[in-house]
Parts: sequence; C-alpha cells; structure tokens
Amino acid sequence: MANIPVLAQTRVLPLARIRRERTLKWRGEVLVAMGARLGALDVVARSDTAGQLSPIPLARYLRLPESALEKHIVKPPGEQVAARDVIASKPELFGTLQRVYRAPGAGRVAALRGSWLALDLIDQPFELKALYRGTVVNVLPHVGVVIEAVGAVVQGVWGAGGEGYGVLKKMVDSPSGILDGDKIDVVSRGAILIAGAGVTEETIRRAARERVAGLIVGGLTPPLRDLAATLMLPTLVTDGLGECPMSAPIFELLTSRNGDEASINTFAGTRTAARPEVFIPAMASGGGATALPPATLVAEVGARVRVTAGPGGGSIGQISEVPASPRALDSGVTAWGAEVTLGTGERVFVPWENLELID
Repeated sequence: MANIPVLAQTRVLPLARIRRERTLKWRGEVLVAMGARLGALDVVARSDTAGQLSPIPLARYLRLPESALEKHIVKPPGEQVAARDVIASKPELFGTLQRVYRAPGAGRVAALRGSWLALDLIDQPFELKALYRGTVVNVLPHVGVVIEAVGAVVQGVWGAGGEGYGVLKKMVDSPSGILDGDKIDVVSRGAILIAGAGVTEETIRRAARERVAGLIVGGLTPPLRDLAATLMLPTLVTDGLGECPMSAPIFELLTSRNGDEASINTFAGTRTAARPEVFIPAMASGGGATALPPATLVAEVGARVRVTAGPGGGSIGQISEVPASPRALDSGVTAWGAEVTLGTGERVFVPWENLELID
C-alpha cells in the first residue's frame, strides 16, 4: 500500500474536554487562582495597553511662531500628565485671557519638535475575559491562565474579527442556504448567527451595525473576508473560499444547539487553539465521554475525511482504499490519492491535496 501523507484536519466534536490558553499581549496581573470556576465573561487578567503616540500641531493651536513656542510650555517633555492638564498656555488680550492646550487623556509628554508636540497617551487597561466556561487548571504568572472546559467544538478553516460570546441563532434552513441582510434586525443583537453557504455584503454590514456577537458561514469570497475583518465582526468560515455549503455534520451540530450560549474565537496560531473555533459549553461535565481528544487524527483506511475541492467538494466520506499507484484524473494529470466512499454511497478517487481529516 502506498504511503499516506500528513493531511490537514478539522475537529467537529459533539462533546469533549479541551484546554485553552488565555494570555495577555503584554505582561500584567492574573486575577484568578488555580481551581477557579469561570463563566465566559469573567475577567481573568488585566494589563496596561501600549501607549498611543499622538502628534499635535501645538504652534497652530496657540497661534504662535515656532520660535516662540517653547517658552509657553507648562509641561515639558518627559513629564506625566493627567486628562485635562494644561500642557501649554499663552496670554491674550493684555493678559486678561489665556489660550491653553489641555491633555486629551492621561499619559506623558513625549517630545517637542519644531511646531509639533508628541503625546504618549495611555489607553484604558485591557481586560482579558475567560471566553471558555470552565475551570482554571494552570496559572501563567503575569501572562494568563489555562482553562479546561467541557462542551462541543467546531473548528473552521478561516476566521477574523476577534472573539464573541452569545446565543446561537439559526438563520437558514439548510447548509446551502444564503443569509440575506434583511433577515438581521435588532433581535439578532448579541447572537452568534448560523448561516449556510454564504452571505451578502449587506449581511456583513448589517450584522456589524446591529452588533451581533459573531457569524458562522460555510464560505466567503476574499472581498467579504476583508470586509468582515475591517468591521471587526467575529466571523468563522467552516468550509472554504467563495459560496460553499456548510458541511452537514457541522450544520447539524450547530443547529442542534440553537438557542444555547457559545463562544467564537477567530484568533489562530496559539499553542492550544491553532484553528479558529466555536465552543458550546456542556451543561454538566464529567464522564468518560469527555476525555481530552487526541492532538492529531490518523490518516488510515476507515478514517473520516472531507473533500475540499474538485468533484464532490464539501462531501464527507471514509477512506476505503489507498491505491498502490497514482491515478489519472479527468484533467489528464496523474495524482496520488485515495478511494473515498461518500455519504451517498458513491465511491470516488480523490487526490490527497483535496482531502482533509474530520471527526
């Protein structure tokens, strides 16, 4: 039998015990202890954010020539300021009035260069929420925590827009349905919307305007992906590029939990959540069915796979046979691959490049 290459994999788990790191971008203070039980919106850590450097045309504001600006500075470079502190002042009308410039927020006077002043403003402290309802199993000092949680997990192939938490709301009747913008209204606010094969531009704009908590869709075109990312709408694509029906196992799992609370996490690349995902907490934990899932799936005869491209794209099946030699495709190209039995009973040959493992 020919060698089976390493395949991409997508996890679709109705019930599993998972562990996820929740970490700050900058060192800060962890607010919870080992063993703490957490809700998704509980704050687990806090840190000061990076400063925001703001250039100010100070000479123009005070109506002064550059050469005369320095003698009117009240807070010199390097000095800390609070919001509304006077940074520069110039007397007017023979000293009866003062034209002043006040700090727009707390921070530090960074520099004075010519007619411009640079302010290093401190943003509000960043608070890191748990996002996953579960238990703290490890504390990373000054950085964050590891949370163990029990529930359903659905991984996507692409995500953007950050994180969201809300109630799952079924918006289409089938995996191939298209979610139109006119179906989104104020009732959708705070919900994670389950779409089907795709959405329109108006859908994304209206979802952002109504402040929905997230959007789960089978496929998105590159322009719509860019729009979702720009509008910071937490968006998870489950299947592929362009209009693409949502895989039946994913659609069935998500819609079976319609009305349940869920988290959407589109940040990829961490050690414990390398793919964007949706997590639906279970009502109760425990039991042998909630063991930590294996880190990787094994590509072998009998393994469950999804066809990602070509004929049968989006279909789910099982590897039935691995031919010992490459096969010629309809295009005339010869490729290595596997015989896959689809859910319909049809048996097709699929190149390895068009397959991924799914469970």
